[in-house]
Amino acid sequence: MKNLDLLINEDEDIYNEEYVNIEITNSLIKNKTIANCHFKNVKFTNTKFENVYLDNITFESCDFSNTSFDECNFRLLNFQNCKLLGTQLLNLHISKVNINNCLCKYMIITDSKIKELTIEDSNCQESNYYNLELKLIKFHNTNFQEAEFVKTPLKGIDFSSCNISGIRLNLYLIKGMKVNNLQALELTRLLDIEIVE
Repeated sequence: MKNLDLLINEDEDIYNEEYVNIEITNSLIKNKTIANCHFKNVKFTNTKFENVYLDNITFESCDFSNTSFDECNFRLLNFQNCKLLGTQLLNLHISKVNINNCLCKYMIITDSKIKELTIEDSNCQESNYYNLELKLIKFHNTNFQEAEFVKTPLKGIDFSSCNISGIRLNLYLIKGMKVNNLQALELTRLLDIEIVE
């Protein structure tokens, strides 16, 4: 398949392509731009993206389990019904990205700048967020049970429709975080205090 060869060829940028029902295995995709594309039912197995600019792409029912993205730029990306199980997102610039109805358990995002990210109706249990700069973030009906946010200010971010049971946070960075009444009680356990009735 010619367009698959282009995808994994380091020297070729990719524009206006569609990839459907394929598996990309043991590949290093690096030093390229991929733009205005559609991926449907694509499985990335043991694949690494390195220094890739991803722009205006829809990923539909794709599997990125245990895939890594390093030093990449995400702009105008939509992940719909995807698996990001154990996916590693390292040193990224992320802008205008939507993650909808995705399995993101054990996902790791670290040392990244993120602006206009929406995660909704997704499972982000035991996911990890480390040293992030966040702006214009929206979380809706997402499971962050046992997730961990470290060195990541959460001011203005609304978790009120999400499950945050067992969440781990830096206390000094939760000022201005938006939660509902029950979540506020949940967060008191981080203060190591006991509520007496």
